[in-house]
Amino acid sequence: LKPSWLKRFGCRLHCRSPHPCKTAPHTPPAMTESLQYRGMLSGHRGWVTSVTTTYEQSNVLVSGSRDKRVMIWELTPEQDSETIGYARRLLTGHSEPVSSVVLSSDGQFAL
Repeated sequence: LKPSWLKRFGCRLHCRSPHPCKTAPHTPPAMTESLQYRGMLSGHRGWVTSVTTTYEQSNVLVSGSRDKRVMIWELTPEQDSETIGYARRLLTGHSEPVSSVVLSSDGQFAL
């Protein structure tokens, strides 16, 4: 059974091959080589609406939330099993919920 988004858009969104899903069986590209669940970071008081990082500093995450705050997180090395990371900085003062965050290409600025 295909998810509803796959029924509507077919292979265009999740497959590198040009064929439609109906004619050739395949599986979506695996992301498990680069993504791995390590745990949960707690700190926001509302829904998290955006998470971003940079390739150069993949141990730093920036998250935005409906609680009108932006948090900068530092992830700890994988061998430290007690915690996966901590909030390095809390940015407050937004008058509306933060719907999206993005980092500049050099990782110096969050927008």
